[in-house]
Amino acid sequence: MASPSNQNVGSSSQQQHLQEQDQEQQLVPQITCSIPLDKLEVICELMVDFDNLEKHDVHLTENMVFQGWGPLFYDLCGPVYPDLVKEFWVHANVMPKAILSIVHGEFFSITEPLIRKLFGLMNVEGVTEATPRTDWDVVYAEIFQNGQKSK
Repeated sequence: MASPSNQNVGSSSQQQHLQEQDQEQQLVPQITCSIPLDKLEVICELMVDFDNLEKHDVHLTENMVFQGWGPLFYDLCGPVYPDLVKEFWVHANVMPKAILSIVHGEFFSITEPLIRKLFGLMNVEGVTEATPRTDWDVVYAEIFQNGQKSK
């Protein structure tokens, strides 16, 4: 016959095991995407080759630098991990001010301030240390034809 102390040890071990199972179940993120994981497609954008564009008489480099978009194009060069991107979006919750998700048990939050920080766009206008434009007539003359909005 087993002693009562052995029964308590067994039951506390079982309780601990049940608690661990509950914790594991709580860590499983909710699937919020209606598209099955194997049907998701990650489209990897190609790097913009400004040198090649210049060779073909498409002159964007000066405007890109002037507008402060350098970090946007140059920081996005690098490897893409489609499986991680898919896992992010399968578990993503889109909120009014953030996108929340869990990838490999880690919580991620993407917010506008985070994106601004990553691209060095810290002020409301979007460009750090940009000189505000004061002569809008020059701009309007460039984008409007004969004083009318162009198509």
